[in-house]
Amino acid sequence: MIVKNRFVKLFFPDRCPYCNTVIESGKIACDTCRKVFPEESWLNFAKGGYPCFSPFFYKGIFSTAVKRLKFSGKISYAPKLAVKICEAVINLNNGQRYDVVTCVPMHPKKRKKRHYNQSELLARECALLLGAPYEDLLEKVRENLEQHKCASIAERRDNVKGAYKVINAEKVRGRKILIIDDILTTGYTLGECCKVLQKKHPALIHCATLCAKNDQ
Repeated sequence: MIVKNRFVKLFFPDRCPYCNTVIESGKIACDTCRKVFPEESWLNFAKGGYPCFSPFFYKGIFSTAVKRLKFSGKISYAPKLAVKICEAVINLNNGQRYDVVTCVPMHPKKRKKRHYNQSELLARECALLLGAPYEDLLEKVRENLEQHKCASIAERRDNVKGAYKVINAEKVRGRKILIIDDILTTGYTLGECCKVLQKKHPALIHCATLCAKNDQ
């Protein structure tokens, strides 16, 4: 097993999610990228007033990391990126503990095409780091336009209406939930997910993303 691990590390070394350079095993980023990490995390709100914690704004090396994870199949970046999400959560949530961690789901057709849901990868890693179970609480039941392709704020709002459904109400009722996504832009996607969950009477809903747009 040790020989196999050395072989894997030789041909598939750890890389910085933000610039793709080789880094030492166990590091979450290279020293150069770490120097530009912001000192503070950011508190924003999904539509409906649900708190959302993010370590980065969606720009520069941070937007690049999201795109690599999301579109280039760099799934090995998820554990490193999740560390920063959890730091933001811990820094901003006033010591709150969660009963369950979940994610914004992807429509089955899109997941089949991409082969993975980047938000689920991040959420599963966050669950491990925060010591809470990961569960799929929502499903996407309507295939809609990607949010960044909507021409206006009103289109983004209407685009997500009715797109999500709770899988099992008993797994939501009375529980403290943390829902993970990759980016918070206008907040309509996370807001719609929270609204659907809220109808099943959870004790609390918080959100967290890797990045938040600073022009919302």
